[in-house]
Amino acid sequence: MEEDKKIPKLLVNILKSKGLNDDHIALLEDAGISSKTDFEFIGDPQTFMDITGLDEEVSQKVMEWAVGSKKQAQQEAKPEEQQSQQQIIVEGSDVVKCVHCGTRQPKDYKTGDLCLSCGNQAEPVLNCHWCLSSGPGKFCRECGAEFVGSSDFEIALYLKREGESKNAIVNMVKNMTAQEKENIWAKVRRSR
Repeated sequence: MEEDKKIPKLLVNILKSKGLNDDHIALLEDAGISSKTDFEFIGDPQTFMDITGLDEEVSQKVMEWAVGSKKQAQQEAKPEEQQSQQQIIVEGSDVVKCVHCGTRQPKDYKTGDLCLSCGNQAEPVLNCHWCLSSGPGKFCRECGAEFVGSSDFEIALYLKREGESKNAIVNMVKNMTAQEKENIWAKVRRSR
């Protein structure tokens, strides 16, 4: 049974590199420490100092080697856990947020009102290039077409007359350069 409590030679060499000597190794064997898992069971440097009577600096080094990697892994896992524990906010369908600054509008908000935070129209009323109805939001409530900006409305109408599809018009207008838009504006002016 005495041989079972003997610390393996590799562990002795590691402990000596951490500042222990043969007398300290004997103290560890007397305390019942014979493997690295025993250090994990001890848990912290203060408990290790209480059991063995070693000084604080050596106890810190030994315990950092023995259980430090597990503590670091736990600390590194904590930010991931915090990210996974972020709150999810579910808002009702009647909540309106300003398209410019994202501020939530009051309950008595009406379409076309100005945002209390930035002063712009919180939900601008735009004209649909496809069915010519108007309304707030990003999409037409009549035909489902995505609205284009007011400055690009005439260009979208021109592209519709040229035979482009409802969804293609929006993408074309978004991807046009200023020069391409100016060329279409010239065509629109000539057709009037």
